[in-house]
Amino acid sequence: MRIAIVSNDTRGGIQPYVALGLGLRAAGHEVRAVAPSDLAAMFFDVGIPVAPLSGSIEAVHHASKGAAERGMLASMRLAGRELPTRIQAWTRETLEACEGVDVVTGGVGGMVVGLSVAEKLGKPFIETHLQPLGAPTDAYPGVLLPGVPRWLGGWGKRLSHRLTEMAVWMPFEGAMASAREKVLGLSGRPTAADGQPVLYGFSRHVVPVQPGGERPRHVTGYWTLPAGPTWSPPPALEAFLARGGPVVSLGFGSMASADPEALTALVLGAVRKAGVRAVLLAGWGGLTSLPDESDVFSAEAVPHDWLFPRVAAVVHHGGAGTTGAALRAGVPAIVVPFTMDQPFWGSRVAALGVGPTPIPRKRLTEARLADALRQTLADEGMKARAAELGERIRAEDGIAAAVAHFGT
Repeated sequence: MRIAIVSNDTRGGIQPYVALGLGLRAAGHEVRAVAPSDLAAMFFDVGIPVAPLSGSIEAVHHASKGAAERGMLASMRLAGRELPTRIQAWTRETLEACEGVDVVTGGVGGMVVGLSVAEKLGKPFIETHLQPLGAPTDAYPGVLLPGVPRWLGGWGKRLSHRLTEMAVWMPFEGAMASAREKVLGLSGRPTAADGQPVLYGFSRHVVPVQPGGERPRHVTGYWTLPAGPTWSPPPALEAFLARGGPVVSLGFGSMASADPEALTALVLGAVRKAGVRAVLLAGWGGLTSLPDESDVFSAEAVPHDWLFPRVAAVVHHGGAGTTGAALRAGVPAIVVPFTMDQPFWGSRVAALGVGPTPIPRKRLTEARLADALRQTLADEGMKARAAELGERIRAEDGIAAAVAHFGT
């Protein structure tokens, strides 16, 4: 089967689809990808043909002057401002890239253009999500409304899922409709996903999506991409981790900061107040790179599957991929959510007892982070729960389970 993966997101939102693509290829499928130009190499480097989308995701994040730090509404306004001018071009590029395929797949970022392209080609679209979208339940709140008041009960939680669906598509609807008409000659709502299964690339032990509904829904387990065979850790990092005393990993992934120097100073102060050592991951500019010191090792990025099992705790922004990597590693996590689905994942970490109450980026202070570090590292029950959950997650083969739903 010829399968096109359409993935338009930040690094953490692309990596699981690279892993899924490798799984599909190993099962005998012919796989190609569509991805942002500055992240297309993630597919290319593992031998998956990839068509780059015009523009730069990283440049948009840096130009936003820290929109993610200002929360979900600021992020949605950024999307509403930036995306309409790009979706027509992305639709043309995706249509060209997907010619001749048998099926198209992707999550929300890919669906913005891939769903209509699949319809134009007369092919099915299989939704492959990193968040529990489209599955209303009263077991937990919607991805974008994790703070729904408890007094609303199950009804409120179900409503929060419906409102989340509306909010997810709100920034794109007008531009999608325009591209459908002007580029593809289509009208009405997209139909390529009708009757197709929905796959969720996370663990049922983390989010128990309820069965039922109009379409079959399958929680497969995480789609994990291991470090490449040519990657090896810097000797200085290995030596840093081998020294005595607890080490934490601290980084905010693709979340750019309006003042990365101030945020770096804040986290350094917290680390030193808590009396721990830290590996600081600069990412896309949330933190600045620093000269290595006795208590700090600084890097732009280190493969999570290698680093996280070697630290005592992980401080991160709550992105779906990073959350999954930390949970899989079996270590406690302190989540500092910036925007969009990150508060949801932070709330799940806390609900599972494998991390403290999240500290929203707007409320992050040196004292709060230092307190969270001290409490987390001293909580033996939390460590045990994290280790047990990590074992259950590692026992799952999310890629094999997902691949099985693509047929032959």
